[in-house]
Amino acid sequence: MTILTWNDQYCIGNALIDEEHQALFRLINEFHSQWSQNHDLGTILPILNQLIRYSQQHFQDEERIMEKEEYPLLEAHRKCHEKLIEDIFRLHEEFSTHNVRLEHDVQKFLKHWLVDHVIHNDYAFRDYLVGRPNRPT
Repeated sequence: MTILTWNDQYCIGNALIDEEHQALFRLINEFHSQWSQNHDLGTILPILNQLIRYSQQHFQDEERIMEKEEYPLLEAHRKCHEKLIEDIFRLHEEFSTHNVRLEHDVQKFLKHWLVDHVIHNDYAFRDYLVGRPNRPT
């Protein structure tokens, strides 16, 4: 079952970032699908763990690219990433206690954090890349 559908409006313009965003969409959809089908913590928790690890790697990759591109809002973006990771770790800890209400909270968080982050934070980087004259390669 799909809760997020990728489309080109989410593209940032950097191939690696766009590929990783698509992979995050897939992982969130896999988590949601497994949760919807069986609510089995033994099946769902490894997917959530994979999503957390992948998110951490993605944020590192994204920050490295932003640094290379001399993005002036990198530090603010980095703080946003730190907050997202803190939030997902907190939800993970609570989720692992198998609280049904928290399962719903995790679903909501996963559905919105990626899209909201892309729209509110990564789009600023996209706009910076598009508007930057003489970008280094």
